[in-house]
Amino acid sequence: MSNWNEKIASFAEKIDTCIDCDDIDSLVRFCDELKKLISDESEAPDIVKSVLTYYLANIYQHLGSKGTDRWNNQNYGNAIICHRKFYRYGKRADELLPQVEVNHANTLETLCRTFEAIPLWKKGITHFGDAEEVGLYRLSTGLIWISRYLYDEGHIYYYQLYAYNYAKKLLAKETIGHNGIKNSIRFDSDSVIGHFLRYVKNSFDADPDLLAHPYKANYSKEEKKYRAWCKDNTLFINPLNDLENAWVVDHDVLNFPPYSTPIFEGPYLSASFSSMKNEYCYYRHLFYEGLNKKYKTFTDKDKYLADTLDGVIYEGYIEKIKSAIKGCFSVLDKISRLLDKYYELNSSRIAFNRQWFDKQKILKGQNNPFITALFWLSKDFSQHDEDERRPSYWLDDSAFEVRELRNELEHGWVRVVNPEFESFSTWENNHDYAYTITIDELNDKGIYVLKQTRNALIYLCLAINFTEKFTRNGDKRITLSDDVPLV
Repeated sequence: MSNWNEKIASFAEKIDTCIDCDDIDSLVRFCDELKKLISDESEAPDIVKSVLTYYLANIYQHLGSKGTDRWNNQNYGNAIICHRKFYRYGKRADELLPQVEVNHANTLETLCRTFEAIPLWKKGITHFGDAEEVGLYRLSTGLIWISRYLYDEGHIYYYQLYAYNYAKKLLAKETIGHNGIKNSIRFDSDSVIGHFLRYVKNSFDADPDLLAHPYKANYSKEEKKYRAWCKDNTLFINPLNDLENAWVVDHDVLNFPPYSTPIFEGPYLSASFSSMKNEYCYYRHLFYEGLNKKYKTFTDKDKYLADTLDGVIYEGYIEKIKSAIKGCFSVLDKISRLLDKYYELNSSRIAFNRQWFDKQKILKGQNNPFITALFWLSKDFSQHDEDERRPSYWLDDSAFEVRELRNELEHGWVRVVNPEFESFSTWENNHDYAYTITIDELNDKGIYVLKQTRNALIYLCLAINFTEKFTRNGDKRITLSDDVPLV
């Protein structure tokens, strides 16, 4: 291990020097070397691979910063792959975890996926040192950025309040080791935070946060459990849920933004979004019921199913979880369809994946940050490299497995098994075409899909609002308000 320690120290020094000197050629050579050392064929211990993966991610982030096209900047995609790979090592350098989480969040924000970055920044600020400082700084700037594109006055207010509070925590630190942050948070700075602090001055000092909001929920015991689960997992279609899991956020309040439409044409886009939102909420609750094994047990009576002695679970709650996952994927596809209608793309085949987005030159030409976010979120569920056969070439291995699971749910046979079953094993038979997954894995993937679908719905609304606010000329159009009668 001592030899590896020397190699790691040497890599760290050389990579830092190359980044400081902007030596791109040397960094590219280091990429090739590090990829060999962390490959499956490498004999390096996992803990060594985790450190080297961290260095590789830093190189990719730097290389990514040299490009101007966020849409096709694959270096950022490679950085995300490295971050996610770091988490999955059985034995890893946990002392690097805060930096990895913050760096991962920073990369996601660069790709405009700020709602996915927020929880990672929050993890960063629970630590000390550079991770805390960068986490507080990026949380503040990230919330300020989002507040510019929200269209609910209450949401804008709270995003700026929380941005201010995070900035104040940073200002309250006795010492700040990060020189860039130290200079940026000065009131006379030309930075985003500097401008923001001068603008708001001390206007938020006496304002309560969401936890202090007087809202009181009047729910039954069962409804309270369900809504608590939603807010704790950040599953409400409500940007305030990303700030806090207070009870005041326990509503799916985000509606389709005001948008311009030809005269005498009805609000069909608003209606379409409401339908998608309603479907998502139904699938969310369906998943919750499956997760908690809530179903009518008499539906399992008298089915006369074969006991194949492999731990397979045939109970009704499993089908609820499966249906919820399939349903969320259908909502994602409908997001692409709504984009197709709004931007008049006239696509022949529509699906929420990288391949569809790549073909839409009109979407790329919008220079819309939230379309960029949707594009990169779609890449979580689709290949991004010429070698489309290998899961390692996906932005998220978990998403690869989820996409495969979705395909098997639709067209094949998914065997959900109890991992504790003493005879649990897959049949070694070429005729057994089942996709086998444990119930715990199924639940984890279900939560993942719910979160990504929720985020995608919010990005969709902000994308439309961005276009309406900054690019539409309004000729021969009327604006339909989001202040519509609610069901």
